[in-house]
Amino acid sequence: MQIVRLLVVYKKSYYELYGDESQKRRDGTARQRYASIRQTMECSHEENQQTLTTVCQVLEAANVSYDCIYRGELEPISGYDLILSVGGDGTLLEVSRYAGDTPVLGVNSDPTRSTAFFCAADRATIGERFADLLNDTLELVPLTRLQLAINDQVLPFYALNDLLIAHINPAAMAAYELVIGAECERQKSSGIWLSTAAGSTAGIRAAGGRVLPLHSRQRQYLVREPYVGNGSRYRLLQGIVSPDTFIEVTSRMRRGGVFIDGPHLRYTLGLGDKLSVTLAPTPLRLYGLDPQRQNRF
Repeated sequence: MQIVRLLVVYKKSYYELYGDESQKRRDGTARQRYASIRQTMECSHEENQQTLTTVCQVLEAANVSYDCIYRGELEPISGYDLILSVGGDGTLLEVSRYAGDTPVLGVNSDPTRSTAFFCAADRATIGERFADLLNDTLELVPLTRLQLAINDQVLPFYALNDLLIAHINPAAMAAYELVIGAECERQKSSGIWLSTAAGSTAGIRAAGGRVLPLHSRQRQYLVREPYVGNGSRYRLLQGIVSPDTFIEVTSRMRRGGVFIDGPHLRYTLGLGDKLSVTLAPTPLRLYGLDPQRQNRF
């Protein structure tokens, strides 16, 4: 692979973001409790910094021109041949929203404390993995993403992992109408998980879903904690659907929401709002993802 321009996207550690919290704690007991947490944050911060430094050294040794940006400052990415996502799965999910068709290589910046399912390298192996990539011996895996529309307006971000459709208050019941293909059902529950194959080892798996092969273009849905009062018996509780199956959720909530790939990106669903979910026109192209990694979950 020939690389003319490369973008490095990095995370900020908890220590960078919240490390000064101890200065705000006047109570000695509270400061003592915080000290052990701060120590863990400092260790993780050091690991993140060393990994980022190593990544930059590898690129400089390979004479590759690169830009470096904090993930919180991301905008739609264009003009790059490759993106290096340096962090964990959260960073890579953030990158996926902006990557478009640009391929990505994930680098786990803190293997001791980060799961980083999507990352093919870490500080110890980035030199070897990057050489494999340049020599075209690192596999490029296309991962299906989801495209969302609310009231026929397509949203600007794809989902790589999953969606959670629920009330914005986690203690409140979600009410909605669910359409899967030709079937339609009104339900009340704690919400609905909807995932890709790549996201099938995440939240939906913990809720009782199935792990799908990474190459699958199928989608999976699962209703969380369905309300069974008043003799309610639902048919559409869980299933795996084909790529062309129509999926729509109509909100019967004033304060509903759809959470995209975790808690940080949310769109509001009010009374009568319709959310439709289809396959995104372009997959995320990810380097070095080993399908056997799913066996750990």
